Amino acid sequence: MSDLDGYVPMIDAILSVSNPDKVSAKRIRKAIQELFAVNLESQRKMVNALIIERFNDIQKNRSNISSQELAKKDAAIAKALSKKLDSTGKKAKSGSSISKPKKKRKVSENGNSLSQTMMQLSPELQHIVKEPQMARTQVVKKLWEYIKEHDLQNPADRREIICDDRMKPIFGAKTTMFALNKSLSKHIFSREDVVDQEDKTMNPEASTTFDDRS
Repeated sequence: MSDLDGYVPMIDAILSVSNPDKVSAKRIRKAIQELFAVNLESQRKMVNALIIERFNDIQKNRSNISSQELAKKDAAIAKALSKKLDSTGKKAKSGSSISKPKKKRKVSENGNSLSQTMMQLSPELQHIVKEPQMARTQVVKKLWEYIKEHDLQNPADRREIICDDRMKPIFGAKTTMFALNKSLSKHIFSREDVVDQEDKTMNPEASTTFDDRS
């Protein structure tokens, strides 16, 4: 068990109440440091990787998690901590006596937001969205554009999607808007997943040995 595993419940709690389009690995890491009174700078890359892994897992399973299950998470602590971090940031910015005009923050192209992390897409999914890599939120957006463009929603029940030949390899003959994310999770991969799979393909024996180096 990694010494970082103890932070997973709180990471999950914060992610469960955060806006996926705005949350970042840096923000979560600083929140964990403040809550547990620890300095994780020396393990920054490992912590960031853990946060991204938990973010991806939560996004994959979000459609299967009921509101009651989410409520059981430590949401109250996470929200309070989030507000505390916001107020801390505002105080730091207000330290100057001369206020400067505020500039709108833009989402950086290098993917500071976790939802903007570029993911590798399966060949079947690439056939629909026409890109080999794309952020998870953009995949969902492009997919819905495709569904509407080709009028694939069932007129009698708009929640149901009648799949065409491009969508069938991923979703089957038909699916629902609630099942989309679950099916997509099997066709969206992080770069680490791709590298691991390539390593296993090149060296099958390596997959039987767990490398515990930090």
